[in-house]
Amino acid sequence: MMEGLVIAELGESENEGCICRGGRKIIGLEFDIFDRPIDIRVGISSEEARLADIVPLAWSISAKIANLAVEKIREEGGQVPCRQGCSACCRYLVPVSVPEAFRMMEGILNIPEGSRRVMLRRCFLTARRILLERPPKSFTYQSGETLSVSESEMNRVANWYSCLKLVCPFQHRNSCTIYESRPLACREHFVKGSARGCRGGRGTAEVIEMPIQMPEALCLLASEFEGGGMEAVMMPLMPAWYEENKQRSEKKYPAAAMVELFGEILKAMVEEKTVLSAT
Repeated sequence: MMEGLVIAELGESENEGCICRGGRKIIGLEFDIFDRPIDIRVGISSEEARLADIVPLAWSISAKIANLAVEKIREEGGQVPCRQGCSACCRYLVPVSVPEAFRMMEGILNIPEGSRRVMLRRCFLTARRILLERPPKSFTYQSGETLSVSESEMNRVANWYSCLKLVCPFQHRNSCTIYESRPLACREHFVKGSARGCRGGRGTAEVIEMPIQMPEALCLLASEFEGGGMEAVMMPLMPAWYEENKQRSEKKYPAAAMVELFGEILKAMVEEKTVLSAT
């Protein structure tokens, strides 16, 4: 539904009709994943959009892609043990794109004060441990700093982070306290194999590679609109980073242009993946 949202995926009953309704434009995003079509209609109001406004659409597209990936594995006879309530992967490094960081912090700041204080304190304690340990290359958390992260550098930081054995600050009693607004890196993390394998026990657990890396797509989108390098934030550092970058969260851009560019980025990723798979 469009009510209250500048950018929103439309349901099937809302897809019919003219291109513009009451000042709202409808844009179609179409691409194939695993030789299956994904066809999405996006309603855009006449207002301008903040970077955070694109995130619910990214969540929705990510869920559709993940469902197709999991369905494909199961059709091939594989098992995917991942489910809500499992916390086996909640010690991994979680990079958060700029649009996600803005969206997630909005949600965190709107929860009841008591729960919010607990979350922010856990982030502070985890962030302090991270900074004391001096990561190989820090993610952005101060105003004006940007970071272009290569795959090899990301792997190096991820390996360093795993050695710290830190529990996600948003985890409580093996449950994610921000599950509905969790980062895309978490939403896209699925394994093929067994739950025991995930925990280092008997069995195997192989990470499923998604055909589109949605966090990277959002990083590219933010980079294009803000005119800087690709930027990511370690999730525990997100509250401190947000305090230094609040003004950026309120900057607005043409909503239609944002959705159109996002669609172009996703289509380019799909095409690149198709070419690589064919070689």
